[in-house]
Amino acid sequence: MNFTTKSRYAINALAELALARENGRSHSIPDIASNQGIEQSYLEQLFRKLRIAGILISTRGRHGGYEFSCCPSKITIKSVMEAVEENLDATGCSGASNCFQGKRCASHNFWDNLNKTVDSFLEDTYITDLIKPNLKQEINLLKIS
Repeated sequence: MNFTTKSRYAINALAELALARENGRSHSIPDIASNQGIEQSYLEQLFRKLRIAGILISTRGRHGGYEFSCCPSKITIKSVMEAVEENLDATGCSGASNCFQGKRCASHNFWDNLNKTVDSFLEDTYITDLIKPNLKQEINLLKIS
């Protein structure tokens, strides 16, 4: 599982875009890049990946830019992270159970359960959840006995 600045920047930029949309404003890439402290060229690369994934659409012209392809309340954080090519697997063997010298490692079940927990959390969290004032999302962890 590898959470890099790609995900952080993409998620923060989309949250800002959603907030602007909710307030009836538009934001350009230069505005978002400046507000988020992201290099504009890097943000353009991320938005290109998000467009290819179908999360954003782009419009050309003087008033062009990017907007959501659908309501941000339907876009999961998981889909954003997958679009910017994050590795969301904590097992190190992609779930194939060949972690240690071709066999299942002793901690494989732990990492596999972590994958399932994180996957579920990311799948159940949407862009609009990030801009709600009282976000109280929690990850339900397995009880260890």
